[in-house]
Amino acid sequence: MLIANVSPRTMAKTTDTAWLSHALEEDEEQYDVLGYDADHSKQFHNWSKKAKGDFRFPVHLQASAQFHKEVVPPTGKTIAMVDCGHSENHPHITDSVLRIADLVILHMSPTGADWERIVEPPDATPFMDILKRSAPLRATRRMPPTWVLLNRTVANASSTGYYREEMTKEGYDVFTTVIPRSEMFGQSLGFPIMDARKTAFGSLVTEMKKRGLLPVEKREEQAEQ
Repeated sequence: MLIANVSPRTMAKTTDTAWLSHALEEDEEQYDVLGYDADHSKQFHNWSKKAKGDFRFPVHLQASAQFHKEVVPPTGKTIAMVDCGHSENHPHITDSVLRIADLVILHMSPTGADWERIVEPPDATPFMDILKRSAPLRATRRMPPTWVLLNRTVANASSTGYYREEMTKEGYDVFTTVIPRSEMFGQSLGFPIMDARKTAFGSLVTEMKKRGLLPVEKREEQAEQ
């Protein structure tokens, strides 16, 4: 499957993508990850190079408006994680990625600035409209399943619940798992990622599996005697 990690602007998307990728690699389901950097900043790709052997999966440069023609979504338990360029700056890349995405994760902080960038941008397209315009170009003729991931959250802050409700009103599904504001995450760019499964990203993988958003190996249940 192919997971598109998106945001209209800088919203910790690359950091989330890298940590979630490692949590998937470390999960008991033993997912295989392929990384694609579809952002001209090349941060995801450069991070993988700086961390050297500590990135257990390759990250390919793929900032192209022909992404949908150049990349084939993997099958089975291999997951392509795409760090997509900012939709405000690179709409053609976003449109191309959305044409073949199996799942979209929309990254945002629970702030008025990020909410406005997604829902009511002053000089750009609301992200829901971007999703809708992808539908006719997709094999299913439907928008890709899209979930909002709230990040940089502050413990016990009312803003998390408020913007969860606001995004739900806008028609989005929102993960229960949130990514807290943390120096460990915020300062990790370029450094090795260790034990991602033990963080909130591991909890996110668990939630994604429970919601049927990830391939899961069917295990035979032992009949009770």
